[in-house]
Amino acid sequence: MIKNRQSTASLPKKQKKAARRPKSFGQKEVDFSAILPMPEGYEKLFIAIYFLTIPYATGLLFLFLFVAKGHFDSFMNLDIAMFIAVWAIGYEIVGSIALIIIFYKMFQFNRANKQVVRTKEYEPKSLHKVYRLD
Repeated sequence: MIKNRQSTASLPKKQKKAARRPKSFGQKEVDFSAILPMPEGYEKLFIAIYFLTIPYATGLLFLFLFVAKGHFDSFMNLDIAMFIAVWAIGYEIVGSIALIIIFYKMFQFNRANKQVVRTKEYEPKSLHKVYRLD
């Protein structure tokens, strides 16, 4: 039993990448697992599932709220069997929201990086100092 503890302790552990500070917003790494829940090893499968379901659900919500005006009977009379059309409506909405969020985060990133750090201390100069020119 002690051998098992020692053997598991000697296994190399997964190391996280060293966080380096990007110089521009375009150099930032995107981590989808921080935004959406994705089990490790199944990231591609979950991205595909999210790619299909999130726009479709958004399209259905848009049709219910803005086209049927919140009336369930009117919503059921719509032809929502066309998956591609409903998905495309939702895709445009999700894409617009994503672009707004990206631009907002870009402006936040640029504002945070504009703060200038002074490395040299300046001594205060008197504005009214009189010089003798002899």
